[in-house]
Amino acid sequence: MPRKPAHQQFDTLKALQERAFDLFGRYGYDGVSIGDIAKSANLSKGALYWHYSGKEALFLDCLKRLHAIFDEYVFQPMTQQADARLGIIGLFRGVERLVEVPSIRNGIAGFWLLPATPETAELAEAQRAFELASKAIVEATLQRGVDQGHFDLHGDLEDFSRAIIALVEAVVILPLRYQSHEEVHQILDVLARTLFRAYAKAGLPPQL
Repeated sequence: MPRKPAHQQFDTLKALQERAFDLFGRYGYDGVSIGDIAKSANLSKGALYWHYSGKEALFLDCLKRLHAIFDEYVFQPMTQQADARLGIIGLFRGVERLVEVPSIRNGIAGFWLLPATPETAELAEAQRAFELASKAIVEATLQRGVDQGHFDLHGDLEDFSRAIIALVEAVVILPLRYQSHEEVHQILDVLARTLFRAYAKAGLPPQL
């Protein structure tokens, strides 16, 4: 069979990645077959295997895409703020923007539904590494806030970092996407104000 022109290969790969990302996000690794993805993308299984060695490789590619979206909208903006208070506020604003990203509106909970099997060990490790890296960013931002004299965490820094990561995951994974943007904004504002009232030395910053 002659090789497709480069632009057709790109279009095929893009369609495959989009449909796989959506299906894995909604139904998880076990809930989606290679046949399901190929059919949804209007491709043959052979076309899918042309680009990926199997379901594990395709899922890992989608998982890395999800991590990149989180980094772009939530975690990278945090690290770019010299003032730790603005970094923490940026986290909540980033989550607010994140739930509006078209590619995750159908849900991403499936990426957390990884069975504990040998074939998915690499996938679970990638997810674990991302969560640890994200926690480290939150922890570093909170520590910077302590060093700057903005926060008094009463020894709760590590536990609170874990709590924030769990919160971010819950806000995006649970069906907040079915609420209006204004409702999501109000929920996140309440959470941000609660954090600052509990731990900020000077109360709420003007941005809240």
